[in-house]
Amino acid sequence: MSRTTLLLAVLFASLALNVFIGGAFVGARMAREDEPRRPAAAGPRTAVAAAVATLSPEAQAAWRSQARTYGEAYGPKTREARRLLRETLQGFGAEPFDDDRAIRELARARALEFEVRQAMDQRLVQFAATLPQAERARFGEALARPPLRRAGGGERRGAAGVRVEN
Repeated sequence: MSRTTLLLAVLFASLALNVFIGGAFVGARMAREDEPRRPAAAGPRTAVAAAVATLSPEAQAAWRSQARTYGEAYGPKTREARRLLRETLQGFGAEPFDDDRAIRELARARALEFEVRQAMDQRLVQFAATLPQAERARFGEALARPPLRRAGGGERRGAAGVRVEN
């Protein structure tokens, strides 16, 4: 066998091996993509929801029974505060820029947010007063925990609490 023939045979074998290895990687990747994706663990979305999850089923039901009334009263105010904040910040590029108006609108948004927070604080305290001492202590500890950060999930928010588009 000549050197040229031997060299061509070795090159062909090397090429075949590389194609085989590359195909194995591509095939493994495609097989993983065909598998049904498992949904991410659906955990509580807020610190309050996480704290409520630590309560007994009866206490959780009692909390949820009040949710509709609270949502009907304060949901529109929360949405209005977010709308005001978003529109004001998006209006920073307007000419002429009315800084006094922007400050007034931001103050209005913060006042609405404060009203909603006060109502939630009152709701939390009044609800906690109905719980047995041990459960009330567990509820308070859970509320005091720092919020969990979700790795790579959810939407990003800027310093002003406004959703950041990617």
